[in-house]
Amino acid sequence: MTAGRIIVLSGPTASGKSALALALAREFPVEIVNADSLQVYRHFDIGTAKPTVKERGEVPHHLIDVADPDEPYDAGRYVREAERAIGEIRARGKVPMLVGGTGMYIRALLRGLDPLPSDPRVREELSRRWEAEGGAALHATLARIDPETSAKVHPSDRHRVLRALEIAAVAGIPPSRARAAWSSAEARHGCLFLALWPDRETLYGRIDARTEEMFRRGLVEEVRGLLARGFDRSLKPMMALGYRHAAAHLLDGVPLSETIEAVKRDTRRYAKRQVTWLSSEPDLVHVVPGQASRPPREVVRMYLS
Repeated sequence: MTAGRIIVLSGPTASGKSALALALAREFPVEIVNADSLQVYRHFDIGTAKPTVKERGEVPHHLIDVADPDEPYDAGRYVREAERAIGEIRARGKVPMLVGGTGMYIRALLRGLDPLPSDPRVREELSRRWEAEGGAALHATLARIDPETSAKVHPSDRHRVLRALEIAAVAGIPPSRARAAWSSAEARHGCLFLALWPDRETLYGRIDARTEEMFRRGLVEEVRGLLARGFDRSLKPMMALGYRHAAAHLLDGVPLSETIEAVKRDTRRYAKRQVTWLSSEPDLVHVVPGQASRPPREVVRMYLS
């Protein structure tokens, strides 16, 4: 009996989520719902390791290529579109399987939208400060207020830096403390939460190999094309891993070899943050390590039986 069931398949970047999702979808009556915040954008293909057109033709995928790079897309829109996709999948008698490593999107869907406070006046003042003082200065302010959050946010990520400072100003507590309360809230959806969890050496090796493959496949050319279309490097998706680095190579003259090594380094750091998130995820009911004692398909079969 599969009514009301939902599977979440997450894990750090380059852990093999897409390959496992496709394997499970070939064996069980599931459809894939993207839970990667970059794969929602059109034209962002190589640097996001987006499933190929052939793979999407073989297994139904949802919430891929649903927004232009300069189009607003946040957790609120994601939840609305994901809930609609989940309803349609269930109406077909299938099981939705969320696949991706964007913890904020997964948590928003499972527990409801981020309830953290906001104030338009505070946001406006912070925006003025960003223009006057620069991103590095405001990131330094965030580091003094909340070192934990600042370590997770790139200094040039305007949206996330300003949002963190806004939460601190309005709530009166560090954003990391406020978000911890939200993260531990009771889930709205009962689910099987699978996590791919390779050992660090294996994961870092995969990250390095995938980074090199992305550049071989034309990540720089992909970013050049985005810039040529008029998509500014300051856009939210252009600030993502790989994309901001390739833009710096093209626009600032950063050597390609240095660019590739920076992507590897920053991706490893991002993977560590993803592992930290998964470690604190209260709904994580099964971890799939590099060599699972119980194959994932057996866990899924038991859940759906």
